[in-house]
Parts: sequence; C-alpha cells; structure tokens
Amino acid sequence: MNKKNIIIIDDEFDARRVLAKYMERYFPDFVIVGEADNVDRAVSLLEQVKADIVFLDINLGDGTGFDVLDAVDAKLGAIIFTTAFDQYALKAFNYHALDYLLKPIEPESFVNAVEHVLALTPKEKESSIDMTSLLKSLGQSDRKLGIPTSEGLKFIVLERIVMFVADASYCSVFLDDRSEIVVSKPLKFFSDKLENVSTFLRPHKSYIVNVHFIEEYIKEDGGSLKLSNGKLIPISRQKKDEILKELNNSFI
Repeated sequence: MNKKNIIIIDDEFDARRVLAKYMERYFPDFVIVGEADNVDRAVSLLEQVKADIVFLDINLGDGTGFDVLDAVDAKLGAIIFTTAFDQYALKAFNYHALDYLLKPIEPESFVNAVEHVLALTPKEKESSIDMTSLLKSLGQSDRKLGIPTSEGLKFIVLERIVMFVADASYCSVFLDDRSEIVVSKPLKFFSDKLENVSTFLRPHKSYIVNVHFIEEYIKEDGGSLKLSNGKLIPISRQKKDEILKELNNSFI
C-alpha cells in the first residue's frame, strides 16, 4: 500500500490520539503530517501542508470544521468528517465529504472509511459521497419505521418512504414503488417519531416529505415542492422560511 499523508483536526486531545492509534494499528505505512485543535491553526496547517486524507472534527473550540473549509483556499485531500452529532450529515455531504464518522469512533467504522476513500478513483474523489454511502456511514441505510396496519406492524426502510399525507384521523404513507399504505393514525404519530431524523421535512400541516425525493422547489402560488412521484406538496406560509433554509442546507 502506498504511503499516505494524514492530517487530524480535532479540539479534543483524546480524540486525536484515538485516530492516531487506529492509523498506527491498521495503516502503519501512513504518516500523520500535522494536527490542529482549532479553526485558526487548522486553516494555517491546511494552507501549508498537503495531505491525502484529512480527518476533520465538526465542532471545534472556536468554530466548526465547516468554517475551516470555508477559509482554506488550497486544494485539500479527501475529507472525512468526525463528530458526535449526526444532524450535520447532510451539511457534510454539501461540503463534498468523502465519509462521515460518528463518535465514539469504532475501529471497524474507521477502517471502512479509510478503505472507502482509498478505493475511489481520482475523479470520484472530486465529488461528494452519494446519499446511500452517507446513510451507511451513519448506520442508517437499514433503519426502519414501524407502520401500524390491521394485521400488526409493517417495518419499512426509511429511505423508501417518499411522503406522509394526513387525512383527518388517518394517514397515507407513500413508498418509492408508488404503493400506498393507509394507517389509522394521525400525521402527528409519525412526525413525533421522525422529529430527530433530518431527512424528513414537514412543509405543511398535512404533509411530511423525504428530502431524497424532492426534485424541484416551485415558488409560484406561495411555494410548493415537486417530488419524484410527480406530486406537488404545498408549503405553508408560516413554514416557508424554515423550509427554504432546510432545503439550502440539504442540497449543493
């Protein structure tokens, strides 16, 4: 395996040591050419030292890893974000991260992330990871939602759900194969369950949509979202600013 130069940016000493130990254990030919513990030192380091892979913590003492990337003019190596919080996943995707590790970082996740980067072609390294890879790195590619039916519970992978539509005390769940499940639960039942799942937005009191299936924002008639199944979802006036902000954070 060819030698690779590594930079580690994290405001926690112990976190930097964990990555260094993993590097020594699993990739002994790689060399750590620099470390930084805040935004200013990280920017200075990245401007002066070239690395093949940069491990970048999102929460730094004086700012964020995103602040670092915004400030650096030099061309960087492959970025692997590290963080204890998965709500930054979509934003990391927008910054062309090639992988995303959740703390505490397990050895297997670390090895998989590095091997993923090494397996990419130079052209692929110029693009951000696809959403499937991102969900896998978060352990969410097979997360399922239990949907109550008359027979019991149907467990559906989250990334297959296109949208939820309210109908009085009932709710319809639309899937990526254009099938529909009618549930005798109000929309709030699902909005509560999905409250901390950043890939679902509620643009209107009667709808919850999966951002993966949004194809277009249409500003006419108060604003609406066009989904991949052809449906137009209205955006309520009260939600418009919030939804536009979320869309801006979710897409490049």
